[in-house]
Amino acid sequence: MKAQSLLLQTMLAGAGVLLAASAQATILTFDLDPGVPNYGDIPGSYGDNVNAASDAVGSYLVGNGYTPNVTTDYRTWQISTDTVAYNNLDFWATGYGDLTNVAFSVTSSNHFAEITLVPEPGWAIRLNSFDVGGYYLADHPSSQVRILDGTSNTILIDYSPVTILGTGGTHSTFTPGLTHEGPLSIRFGYNDWNVGIDNINFDQVAVVPEPETYAMLLAGLGLVGFMARRRKQNV
Repeated sequence: MKAQSLLLQTMLAGAGVLLAASAQATILTFDLDPGVPNYGDIPGSYGDNVNAASDAVGSYLVGNGYTPNVTTDYRTWQISTDTVAYNNLDFWATGYGDLTNVAFSVTSSNHFAEITLVPEPGWAIRLNSFDVGGYYLADHPSSQVRILDGTSNTILIDYSPVTILGTGGTHSTFTPGLTHEGPLSIRFGYNDWNVGIDNINFDQVAVVPEPETYAMLLAGLGLVGFMARRRKQNV
């Protein structure tokens, strides 16, 4: 009886995983608290394990919920060597089109900016949208914006070349709608730190179990049914 109860609890727990809510979302706005000056570093922990509208480093907008199982990495890459030059991005308040509070590359020529969303095991990232604006209230033609696998750096979506809007208080919006299991990177401002990013809207999505997991669940439920019938016969 004890073994049957334990098995039943295990199978129900598995079913709960399969039926769990599929997505929660956070929007990174780079509204920092305490604030930092222009050219100040974006805190490396901003956007990590968000489970409220604000935390010790800043505030967020809520999409479909929060993303407590996702962390963020900020990097400035050197193009010529394809290596990380700085493990951070810089902050700027205004002037990138109509965007307020943006992240951009630490330095200009021969560098680009990258933000990587890193899910914990059992979760995937769905990148819904993000905004990019040109400084100072200017369009930036022939810009590069890419979405990459954050582990292999394989390009998943390439918007390049693209004109980043900024003239007259405008900005460009990208809506990849991409779901990816594993780290997912946004690479932007290629060789141009006058391109800044804002309003990164992303979900954490429960990873769909492999077919073997479904088979194991069904087999377990069948075993529970068999044990129940056998017990009834014995009675």
